[in-house]
Parts: sequence; structure tokens; C-alpha cells
Amino acid sequence: MQDLFTDFAIWFATTFQIFRTPPLSGPFILMISMFVSTLSNLAMRRFTDMRRLQRHQTEIKQYQEMEKEARRTQNEKLLKKVKRRKAYIDRIQREQLGARCKPSLIFLIPFMLIFTILRGFYTEGGIDMIVAVLPFNIQKVLPFFEGLAGIGTAAGFGLTYYAFYFLVGLGLSSILQRIMGTQVMTAQ
Repeated sequence: MQDLFTDFAIWFATTFQIFRTPPLSGPFILMISMFVSTLSNLAMRRFTDMRRLQRHQTEIKQYQEMEKEARRTQNEKLLKKVKRRKAYIDRIQREQLGARCKPSLIFLIPFMLIFTILRGFYTEGGIDMIVAVLPFNIQKVLPFFEGLAGIGTAAGFGLTYYAFYFLVGLGLSSILQRIMGTQVMTAQ
């Protein structure tokens, strides 16, 4: 198995060599992030009852508002009603968590392989390579970013693979969730 993985990593590195450095590394990582997010959202739609999740989320939000009102007013009837519904709300929250995790468990190993291959692809001699450059020096405002997310360059702040993937992934996943209808309204 190790030889198969190593052979694939070598093939990947030679085939996609052009995408190893900026400016093409940024769009390449963006496309991989879009692929991973799309696949994850398709799995969520396939293996999860989105209407039920949305209905449960509405019930949880109503319960939280009722609980807040009961605490604020100290109304005994309302406090008892909140106490009676607590077990039900806890149960549907557990169901929701399970339903949302099920698709993730299916793709956990393939996604880990993708990230491992990309990590090796964007590392040279144990040092993370710069894959994208922000056109400003964020490390002057947030000095802890230096070394954690990248390094300062003459052109701006150079992001490493993990930092850039994290930045792109956060934005893309939210947009794709809205487009694909897998975003569940969050309770406050």
C-alpha cells in the first residue's frame, strides 16, 4: 500500500508541477477546495433529510427564545414548559449532530488522502512553500501570522498551503452550502 501511495504522489508531483508555485498554485487549490466542498455538500443532500433538519432547527430556535423569555420574566408556567421540553430538544439536537456527521464520516479517509498528498506537494525539504501572496502585509497588524500562516515577502504576505486552503475553504463552503441548499439556519 505504501508503494502505491508513494507512486501516486510522485505521479501527481510530476503531472501537476506547473501548479506548485504562484500564480497557478492559488487557482489550483481553489479548484480542489471547490471540488471537496461540492462533494461534501452533495453527500449532505444525499444522506440527510434537509427539511427535517430545518424543521428541528426552527424548533430549537423557538425553544431557546422561550427559555430566554422564561428566565427574563421568571414566569413559573413558562419555566415548567421549558423544563418539560428540554429532553425533547436535547434529543433532536443529538439527532441533528448525527445526521450532519454521517456524510462527513463517509468521505473522511478520501479527504485525508487528498490533504496528505497536497501537503507533500506544497512542502519542500520539510518547509511549507508559499502558494499565494496577499497584496498587503497583514503580519504588521497581526504579527502572530508570521510563521503560522506564511511569511512576509516583497510583494505582500505569502500564504502557505494550509493557510490559503483554510481561507478559501471557509468562503467557498458557505457559498456552496447556500447554493446547494445544505445550509441549516443556525440557532442563536
